[in-house]
Amino acid sequence: MTAFAIVSFFQMVFIPGFLFLKFFRLKNTGLLGTIIYSSGLSLFINYLLVYHLTLAGIYTPVVTYIILVLELILAIILALKKKLIIVNRLSLELSTDIRSFPKNIIPLISIVIIFGSMYFFFSSYGEIFTHWDAVFSWNRWAIDWYLNDIPDLTYLYPQLIPTNWSLSYIMMQDQNLQFAARSIMPLFASFILITFFDLYVKKRKMVFPLSILFFAAVILLYSIPYIDSGYVDFASAFLSMAAFHAMLVTDTRAPRNKNIIMVFLLACAAAVTKQAGFIILVFAVFWFIWIMIRNRKHLGTKNMLKNILCVLLIIFIGLYWYILKIIDIARGRDFSTIRFLFVDIHHDAGLFQRFANGLELLRASPILLLVLTGISFISFFDRRSRWFTLGITIPSLLIWGFFLSYDDRNIIMTLPFLAWSASSALLFLLDRVRAGRLFDHFTSRCSSFSGKKPATRVKLWPKHVFFLICFSVILGIIFIAGALGAIIKDNQIEKQKHIGNPSINEMLYNYLEENKIDGKIITDYYWVTVLPDFKGSTDRIFFENNRFVILSNSDSYELVDPNTLVDEDTFGFLISDMYYREESFKDIFASKTSSGEYKFIFSKGGYNFLKVNK
Repeated sequence: MTAFAIVSFFQMVFIPGFLFLKFFRLKNTGLLGTIIYSSGLSLFINYLLVYHLTLAGIYTPVVTYIILVLELILAIILALKKKLIIVNRLSLELSTDIRSFPKNIIPLISIVIIFGSMYFFFSSYGEIFTHWDAVFSWNRWAIDWYLNDIPDLTYLYPQLIPTNWSLSYIMMQDQNLQFAARSIMPLFASFILITFFDLYVKKRKMVFPLSILFFAAVILLYSIPYIDSGYVDFASAFLSMAAFHAMLVTDTRAPRNKNIIMVFLLACAAAVTKQAGFIILVFAVFWFIWIMIRNRKHLGTKNMLKNILCVLLIIFIGLYWYILKIIDIARGRDFSTIRFLFVDIHHDAGLFQRFANGLELLRASPILLLVLTGISFISFFDRRSRWFTLGITIPSLLIWGFFLSYDDRNIIMTLPFLAWSASSALLFLLDRVRAGRLFDHFTSRCSSFSGKKPATRVKLWPKHVFFLICFSVILGIIFIAGALGAIIKDNQIEKQKHIGNPSINEMLYNYLEENKIDGKIITDYYWVTVLPDFKGSTDRIFFENNRFVILSNSDSYELVDPNTLVDEDTFGFLISDMYYREESFKDIFASKTSSGEYKFIFSKGGYNFLKVNK
């Protein structure tokens, strides 16, 4: 079923959103806008589909195949009506005048950056999830969805990305084939860059390609390991940027209902990707209130009520996962980590000490981040950017610094908006410098960043040829994936055997080759729960797999004596030195080993493997 890997990829990031756009008839999206909105809407539509199919208990391969057939029928109907055409061609206006070199070079560099960002997609294709949260949280929940179950312990984390990953598993009917789910994750950084560039194409403002340069720099410096890791921070940042894009292209003097709906669909999608997405949603609410007040005479009471009801309905449909989970938490069926992550994890540190601690955790210079933040404050003086900086950039940075600075990846949501605010500020300063007639010689030799349109138009979208090439390549990949299905699956499973600590895994597999493991393993080596051949017949991982008894891997909690957990169904222990050499337990292990009750098998990488003799 590996042929469905490519189909599931496009289902996750394009097909349903594209069909929605065509039925929705949102005008002037163009090629890049179609990519941006199709991806964001597809993720959101898939989330709602999977959630409600699972609630109904019918989230099965057959149902997903029926959905694909229905989408194909819709596409055929639209094609017959000639509504699948993307009206606007993608082009870039450049001047052949050497004096316009500064104006030309930044957009050209930004195009190179966008194509260069695709390196992360191609280099990670065929890989699996290996990072901690990706494996034990996001993908664990995706497996629950794949098994037609709503995840129990989500700790109030939203489920847009896990539900989409589960689509690839259910279409291929195998949760071990992770490469399709993993492949969409590097795209979100590229989509953010494309969002900026499409705003440049539509508005011809140099602030957007300049933002691409800044954003590319900060993610390479601060967040490069997270681009293709499987963490959802870039996904949340992209969906927030997509909502930001929808706001900027909305005519605030005569807002169309469809544009407002698009803003809130994408903002809700950001909020159900990760909690940081609520920043753009809250801002969108204030933006909507301002739009309604500004246009109250033009819209009239009836249209205003219609818009308000649409917005409230979208927010309710998009976010009632949180409502149900809060009820579960109140009833003790789930847990919330909000207090721990916002307060307890910082111990007794004050707000500014937390900010300072977060700066120290950054992978690159904290000075650069502070400089960009300082520059961003200048954008307050620019009427076109001040409210976005005040409502999105600064709040997201402060929320990270005061509450979420325990992990540097939490700042990813801030980075695209910080890049935009800093770019707005720099161009504002440049305009003030030019207005003050400083550097007159330079500005007289170079065309203004906001001057007349260049004369030469370079077409970047050879429509028919490019479409045929893409279609042929996709069909070829589907055929190859189907033909090499067994090889691809073996490769995926082999890679999963090396996650965690490969040296420990090798010792475990060497033992397994000559011996049978026929009982539960008491362990604080969590990676063993995801190793092929150790999970048993179940598809579940971590503490949801009943072949393991999970111990805490943190000495922050009172350690439980592993010996007290042994019963007739116990095979043995795979425990760290934290347990094996603990003063309270080490004599018991030594005594039982010397008496033959336990058999010591190996010690590797700080972990010890013992068998309970029966």
